[in-house]
Amino acid sequence: MGNDENDDDGLWSRSLRGDGEAFGALYDRHRDRVFRHVYRLSGNHHDAEDIMAAAFLELWRRRAKVRIVHGSIVPWLLVTTTNMARNNGRAALRYRRLLDSLPRTEESPKPNK
Repeated sequence: MGNDENDDDGLWSRSLRGDGEAFGALYDRHRDRVFRHVYRLSGNHHDAEDIMAAAFLELWRRRAKVRIVHGSIVPWLLVTTTNMARNNGRAALRYRRLLDSLPRTEESPKPNK
């Protein structure tokens, strides 16, 4: 593990050195799996796409602290994606509760002409 430039370890090492193609290869390799995982959690295609993109952005943003597990970036991605999906669900619930708490108004009278 780690000797092959095309395994996750090798691609990750190259991406840490600034190789954008290596990071792109990691994205291409794992995006479908991450998407399926987050779609099962969110149940919404649009939210799943947004969360998946945010997870890969977070992977890049936190790259100095990310740890490869058994030669794979997938565990980190799945845990991060799960946490982001939960946060998204909680935010949606808070928003729905806020909307439900707003007073309902009757239709406004039509102005006199």
